[in-house]
Amino acid sequence: MKNANAEIKPFNPYDPSFNPKEDVKTLLLIIAACLIQSFVISAFYTPNHFLSGGVTGIAMLIQYVTGVPRFVPLILLNVPICIIGLKHVNLKFIIFSATATLLYSVFFSIPFIANFRIDLGPDSEMLSMIVGAALIGFTGVPVVKRGATLGGMDVLSVILSRRFSIQMGTFNIAYNLVIMTALGFFYGVRPALLSMLATFIANTAFNYGMNGFNRNMTVFIISEKWDEIAPHVLNEMHRGVTYLNGEGAYTGQPRKIVYCIVKTTELAKLKSIVRKLDKNALFSIVETKEVVGRGFAAMN
Repeated sequence: MKNANAEIKPFNPYDPSFNPKEDVKTLLLIIAACLIQSFVISAFYTPNHFLSGGVTGIAMLIQYVTGVPRFVPLILLNVPICIIGLKHVNLKFIIFSATATLLYSVFFSIPFIANFRIDLGPDSEMLSMIVGAALIGFTGVPVVKRGATLGGMDVLSVILSRRFSIQMGTFNIAYNLVIMTALGFFYGVRPALLSMLATFIANTAFNYGMNGFNRNMTVFIISEKWDEIAPHVLNEMHRGVTYLNGEGAYTGQPRKIVYCIVKTTELAKLKSIVRKLDKNALFSIVETKEVVGRGFAAMN
């Protein structure tokens, strides 16, 4: 019999071992994301000769120029990428990426999806770029939060970023500039520039979706009642607290600085606790890009 008091481990999206229950959830999200993005690309990108980022962008460019269905180069280009990925990242990551590639290929080969269009009126070109890019960015968020990607250049970006300690976004920007330049050569500057802007909007939407409105905040509290504040934060907010040793520059007196990390939605509660104990306490609140570990995101 299992111990009823045994601690249930939270889901770690970066765990390379297979977990059937959680992996099925991830696969369902990948299916949904690929289906939505296939409709979005057909409805908003294809009629205006826009390109999306990554390998899908190359496949679209080949289709525009040669008429070859995009699912053909999509598969051919992703096969070597997956082979390379097998040597550098875990098997589960590659399986998810390969699944996304196959799903894109299947969806793009369905006439109803490939010919799907939405007319947004007189300003359809600009609106298509904005709406399409935002949808592309947001729909990728749930998949990445599950420790997977939608394949293509994301696999190579992960490998290169780990090897050279350069952010994935840097590689993606450089790569997308190349394919957008190629688009400009065949279809003019306007589609290329709008495609670049679409890529920027998609990345911005993705970043907002990943961070959300409930961001992480690093808080430093300087107060004479540090020993009273810390227990309240621990017991009422269930957030870890660390004491930092400081010294007043004017008085030369040693003092403790209360250091903690909270969510944006928890700031009001934290301020309320501190104000009740010390109205003269000094706050320093710094927005933190990423926090991993206990109580926050899983370690990658």
